[in-house]
Amino acid sequence: MMQSFTFIHLRTSFTRLLVTIACLLSICTKLQGQDIHFSQFFLSPLVQNPAMAGAENRLESTINYRTQWKSVTVPYKTYAAGIHGRFVKRKSQKNFFAAGANLFYDEAGDGSLKTTSINLSLSYHIRLNRTNKLGLGFMSGFGQRRIDMGNFEWGSQYNNGYNSSLPAGEVLTSPTFSYLDFASGLVWSFDNQTGNTRIDGDDLMRGSMGVSVFHINQPAYSFDNTGDKLLMKYVAHGNFLMSISGSNFAMNPGFFYYKQGPSQQLFIGSMVRYNVAQASKYTGNLKGAGAYLGVYLRAKDALVISSMFEVSALTIGLSYDANLSNLRPATSGRGGFELSIKYTGAASSFGRSYQSR
Repeated sequence: MMQSFTFIHLRTSFTRLLVTIACLLSICTKLQGQDIHFSQFFLSPLVQNPAMAGAENRLESTINYRTQWKSVTVPYKTYAAGIHGRFVKRKSQKNFFAAGANLFYDEAGDGSLKTTSINLSLSYHIRLNRTNKLGLGFMSGFGQRRIDMGNFEWGSQYNNGYNSSLPAGEVLTSPTFSYLDFASGLVWSFDNQTGNTRIDGDDLMRGSMGVSVFHINQPAYSFDNTGDKLLMKYVAHGNFLMSISGSNFAMNPGFFYYKQGPSQQLFIGSMVRYNVAQASKYTGNLKGAGAYLGVYLRAKDALVISSMFEVSALTIGLSYDANLSNLRPATSGRGGFELSIKYTGAASSFGRSYQSR
């Protein structure tokens, strides 16, 4: 009886918290980003917060691909991959360390502006009780940017028409620069079941919410040594899964918010999950499967149609951004396509581990 009361209280408090966050974030007006981002942010956890390493699963690997602005210019393309897992010696271990690595490669525009980043994360998670964990994470990384000036056309190269042999009149100290990068974050994760992706009943509640800050050291970020720095980026994020009583459906709301200097971005929405096949609780012979479909809004920028399909430990996500910004006349509403793949190597035994103590 006491456990039921605790869960109901947690669920009520959480609902109020979600509503409050949504209202506060809706105040934001100027929305644009500097760092890379993925619409399927829930499938690129280390891009959101280094504390997400090990927060939800014992072992998890992800691959992401995104392309956009094909109808306007040379398509922007972003590739990312990550893996993270826990250091757990025994099922009864209450608190644990986790580590992860992620990398991304981004190529943008006519100048083939290339950004490459490799990052390592370390986190520590404390179990507060049977259903809640609190984690603190740190990240260190190495980044490099490169630009191809030969792909640009300059005003000084026009003389009765464009002539590529004429001097551009633009000089960079170097077409390449590198930098070190650091980040930190805090995450609260909760799961009232065993961490498996199946929906076992009418009372499932699972998710995470956190805050993080990237580019803590504000590294130099310029091709011509002008003293420009990569501004700190502040992130708030959350993603949740809550079953709908008496049905095969569950709600999957989520949000993220970035602020980096004068630039801000708010992304909020939800998917609905349908339980296609129930996993076997005892034999494990029948693998669970679920299908997701939903809509997210990137404020003043795009409407995102998102879908996901999961079978056992494998999840495949597809999304499409329909442009809503001032660039819409040039894009005819077309924006970005995204593909993500996640593999969960071992389902979290969060609830079972705590009970075994």
